[in-house]
Amino acid sequence: GSAVDGLAAVGDARRLADTALRACPADGGTVLLDAHLPAALVVSSPVLGAALADRVLGPLDRLDAADRDVLIDTLTAWFDADGSAPRAGARLYCHRNTVLNRLRRFEQLTGRCLTRPSDATEVSLALAARRLLTG
Repeated sequence: GSAVDGLAAVGDARRLADTALRACPADGGTVLLDAHLPAALVVSSPVLGAALADRVLGPLDRLDAADRDVLIDTLTAWFDADGSAPRAGARLYCHRNTVLNRLRRFEQLTGRCLTRPSDATEVSLALAARRLLTG
């Protein structure tokens, strides 16, 4: 983190530290807020984060829990694999075509297109909001 220059900046530094605690993984160790800015953005406005998650991921809530969880896990693995279906499949112990079929199903259910950067950004932030604000 940055050193605080004067007493006036202490309040902002405290707010950033609180945001870092809410946004960063709970596995301990040193946390750098700069490494988690998208998550920090989501948790800094929980009402907007929840609204985004509901708007983007809401259609999945009509599925049974097992189907919804499979799609969420697939999306998460795909984003974690930088959009690589083969690497996401390896993480999920399934074939890349299974990953692609699940991603296509997500797109059909939500109207989102994961190859469109604005949609992919919204989906990524919505996943972060669901993970950080509800669990």
